[in-house]
Amino acid sequence: MAGSSGRSVAKRAGGWWTRGGFIVLARSNGAPSPTTTTTHKFDRRTVASVSALGLLLSSGGGESSSWARAAEGGRERGGFFGNFVRANWMQARDFVNSGMRKFLDGDVEGSVSDFDRAIDLDPSQKPRLWQRGLSLYYAGEYEKAAEQFRVDVSLNPNDTEEALWAYLSEARLVGSAKAKEQFLKVGKDPRPLLRTVYDVFGRQGLSDPSEILEVAESAKSAHDEFYSLLYVALWHESEGNEGVAKKYMLQAIDTRYALQSGDYMAGLARVHCQVRKWS
Repeated sequence: MAGSSGRSVAKRAGGWWTRGGFIVLARSNGAPSPTTTTTHKFDRRTVASVSALGLLLSSGGGESSSWARAAEGGRERGGFFGNFVRANWMQARDFVNSGMRKFLDGDVEGSVSDFDRAIDLDPSQKPRLWQRGLSLYYAGEYEKAAEQFRVDVSLNPNDTEEALWAYLSEARLVGSAKAKEQFLKVGKDPRPLLRTVYDVFGRQGLSDPSEILEVAESAKSAHDEFYSLLYVALWHESEGNEGVAKKYMLQAIDTRYALQSGDYMAGLARVHCQVRKWS
C-alpha cells in the first residue's frame, strides 16, 4: 500500500490523492479565473510518464491539440495512451474513485459495489485494487478480502501491508494461530516501523506487540505514532482482545496525524470504529 510511508500513505486534500495512486491535476481552460479548471485523474503508474503529462497539460482543452494526436496514436499502439481512449478503462477508474470516497464516508457496502463494477468494466484493475480488499474486510467478506490481498501480493511481492491485511482477513476466518501458518512472505520493507509490524504479526506465541510502539516512539514521527497505534489495535483484535484493540484504535484516530493528514488509512481507522460501534 507511496508518500512518506511508501504506498501506505494516502493524502486527500483539495482533490489530491497520494495513496493508492490517484493524482488530480488542474488544467486551465483558458479562462482567467482559477476556478474554471478541469481535473484529470491518473493512477501513479500513469504519472510516471512525464512526456504524457506534458501533452496533457499543454493541450489547453483543444480537441485538435497534442492530446488528440496522442490519443490517436494510442488507438494504434495501445499501452499508456490507449487507456485514455478505452471507455471501459476510464469508467472503471471513475468507479474506483467513487468507491474510495464511499468507503471514507462510511458506505462500506457501496464502496464494494463500486470496486466490483470497476473490475467488471476492466479486469486488469483487480491486482492493484487493495482498496477493495479493505472494503471487503469491513463488509465482513473475509474470504474475498484475503483473496484480493493475495492477488495484490502476487503482483507486488514486496508489499508488506497487503500481507498484513491478508493475515488479518484470514485470522477472522480460521483464528490467528492458523493464519500465521499461512502468513505471506514478502521482501524486506525499507520502513523500520512496517518491518517491525510485519515481524510481530507473523510471530507465533507472542502475547504483547509493544515492540511496535517502541519503534514508533524512537522515530518521534507523527506518522509512525498513528500507524503504530493502528496496527497494535489490529493485532489485538486479531488475537481476540477487543477491549485493548478498542483502546488503541480510539487513540489512533485522535492523533494529530489522523486528524490532519488526510491519509486514507486514517479514514480507515475511523471507519473501523464506526463499523465496530466504538466511541
